[in-house]
This record gives sequence, C-alpha cells and structure tokens, in this order.
Amino acid sequence: MTKRIEQSLVRLLVWNAFAGALLGCVFAAFLLYMDVGGLGTLLARAENPLPALFLLFGGFAVTFGCAVCGTAIMALPADDQDDGPGGGHRKDEREMELALIPIPVRARRK
Repeated sequence: MTKRIEQSLVRLLVWNAFAGALLGCVFAAFLLYMDVGGLGTLLARAENPLPALFLLFGGFAVTFGCAVCGTAIMALPADDQDDGPGGGHRKDEREMELALIPIPVRARRK
C-alpha cells in the first residue's frame, strides 16, 4: 500500500470519527433538551452535574464515533483481485452423498 493511500485512509477514519463524535454530542444534547426520562431535570437538580455530563457526552461521542467509523470502513470498495487459488476444502464424494436421517429416541419420565 502506498503512503498516499495510507494517509487518505487515516484521514477518512479521523474525519468520520470526528463527525460521529459530533453527532453523538448533538444527540446527547437533544436528550437533555427534550428531558427524555427526566434526565435533564435530574442533572439540573444535581449538586455536581459535571461528571454525569462528561460520562453522558463522552459515552455518546465514543459510541457514535465508532459506529460512523465502522460504517465508513465497511462502505469502502472491495479489492476483488484474484490472487490465484484460494483457501477452502474440497468436498469428497463421500461427504456429498451423506444425508440426514431422523433417529427415533424414547423420552423417559422422571
């Protein structure tokens, strides 16, 4: 892999992680603003809401950042160059002839 491609991949990941983290923070702020489940009221009445806010926004930022990064990675085009015979196992004729046969079993009562 060339250095230019590596730099563009890193740039893609950093950009998507930042965008996802921003989206997560916006979503957490929306939850506080709409007071979903009384979360905004609970934090407003807390004596020290900073640790709870840090955990809320940090958790959403990490979760959304990773989700957006993963989506970006999976959306990359596949490199379908065939490098020759691949892995896997050949099926024997014996395995191809095998079939499932039901076997009756008696159930004992306790």
